[in-house]
Amino acid sequence: MKRLHSLRIAVTALALLSAALGSAQSLRIDGVRLIDPTASASSGSTTIHIANGWIVDPAESAEDESILDGSGLFLLPGLAEMHAHVPPFEDGQRVDDVLRLFLAHGVTTIRGMLGEPGHLVLRQQLASGERIGPRMITSGPSLNGSSAPNAGAARRLVLAQAEAGYDFLKLHPGLVPGNFAAIDRTADALGIRYGGHVSIGVGLDRALAAAQATIDHLDGYVEALVPDTHPARQGTPGLFGFKLGDAIEFERIEALAERTAAAGVWNVPTQVLLENLAAADLETLAQAPALRFVDAATQAAWVERVSQMRAGTDPAALQRFIDARRRLILALHRAGAGLLAGADAPQIFNVPGDSLHRELALYVDAGLTPTEALATATGNVARFLGQPGQGCLAPGCVADLVLLEADPRQDIANLTRIRGVIRAGRWFNRSELDRMLDDIAARTASKGPD
Repeated sequence: MKRLHSLRIAVTALALLSAALGSAQSLRIDGVRLIDPTASASSGSTTIHIANGWIVDPAESAEDESILDGSGLFLLPGLAEMHAHVPPFEDGQRVDDVLRLFLAHGVTTIRGMLGEPGHLVLRQQLASGERIGPRMITSGPSLNGSSAPNAGAARRLVLAQAEAGYDFLKLHPGLVPGNFAAIDRTADALGIRYGGHVSIGVGLDRALAAAQATIDHLDGYVEALVPDTHPARQGTPGLFGFKLGDAIEFERIEALAERTAAAGVWNVPTQVLLENLAAADLETLAQAPALRFVDAATQAAWVERVSQMRAGTDPAALQRFIDARRRLILALHRAGAGLLAGADAPQIFNVPGDSLHRELALYVDAGLTPTEALATATGNVARFLGQPGQGCLAPGCVADLVLLEADPRQDIANLTRIRGVIRAGRWFNRSELDRMLDDIAARTASKGPD
């Protein structure tokens, strides 16, 4: 069984959190209702105490704690975006804007899927409180057909990234079976997990057999839903099987989900990205309020990319592709295969934070209850990482929290009604979050059209 070096990560995370105590606050929230998606439970009106970055028992609370009236409000564990992209470290303002967009939308953990040496520094800055934003888990640069062209190069990369202190390895396309096997064996030997894409040359069967930690984008699944003998398999499948909609056999979904559960492989669907690309109304996407944080040139490039991808493809086949992915998400959940929320932001029409809210709404559209969808961004993440002190609301849990004005279990859209965010014990009220967002919007507007 693949095991993340969770002890090292947990110890490091707790040590870094302790270093951030200067920015943490002693806080008491009165009259709030607690929502635990993992336990499918909520409390009545209660009081919660926060000190030194942790939720604590009343006896451990500080005498000088600030008091917040939580009457009529709902407290949820902070959300995790498990397929995030962080700009290069040297692009300091852009890094800060992305991090603050995540935080202002209630995202208190991000999993960076394309890391670099500077992101190790950034991870430390976020943990110490030197920089504002979510806690960060990061891969190194990706292992792919170019960076790992042979087994020897693959082994060297795995060793170098494990020794550098990256949290996991990111796989990109282009790997062949022998090089994938070298990555798998070396990663196992060093106790570091890997996740990301499933290369066409590797295929879903090998990824499941190797117990790849996460498969992102449901990569490889659509191909597996099309018989090898089908003529469509002789051509190029397109991005994540984009061109295979007409050939999908829906009756294969349940067995594939059960095989995934048996393999212990988790999935990060990034469904919102694929719906943006394949089926969402472009005009509606372009009018989304969150696009005030995206400059006009980038928006135009996104429209062009979507238009190019859809060109020459039957809209009905694209909708069938989306329907199959939604059915697969539900089948994976029902089979007990782990789901982790991830939107792939910033990316095509995916604004950090806002797109995670949309991702969770799509899980509900696929058939999960709002509570089940919320668990993919909270308790499931803690379980995947082996960090039971995260994604929870009891004394002894890290104080990464979101305070909401309405119950998201009644309507997942209530997740957008954020009164404030607590990150490692530091309280960010609505006014402070709005100032962050307005500053980002103003910088975006100042760029003007190309």
